[in-house]
Amino acid sequence: MRFMSRLIVPSVVALLLTGQQTVFAQTDVEADPAHHKLLFENEQVRVVRAIFGAGEKSTAPFDAKDVVVVRVKGSGPITINIPYGAPITADSMEPGDVAWAPAGRIQPENKTDQRLEFIVIEPKH
Repeated sequence: MRFMSRLIVPSVVALLLTGQQTVFAQTDVEADPAHHKLLFENEQVRVVRAIFGAGEKSTAPFDAKDVVVVRVKGSGPITINIPYGAPITADSMEPGDVAWAPAGRIQPENKTDQRLEFIVIEPKH
C-alpha cells in the first residue's frame, strides 16, 4: 500500500501541472469563445473578431500574440487587465482606426457604455 501511494502522489502532481500549463497556453478563442470568434487562419495569418458589449469583460485571461487591431464598431478606450499587474487603458479608437498591440497575458474589458468590436490580425512569424 505504501508503494502505491508513492506512485499515485507524483502522478497526480504531474497531471495537475500538465493541466495547468494547458490552461495558461490558451488562445483568445479557446479562453473566451463568448467574445472571440476565429474568422480565418492559414500558415501566414490568424484573424479573430472580438466583440464586447457595454461593461463586458473577457471571461478568462489568455496569451495574446503581437497583433494588428482594427476598430470596427464603437469608440472610446478599452481596458486591458494584466494578471499580477496594473490594468492598461488603451488609447481611444474610432471605427476604422488601426493599432499595434504587443504580445502578453491579457484580459480585455469594455468599460464604456457601448458595444466595441475589433478585428484582430495575428501575423505568424
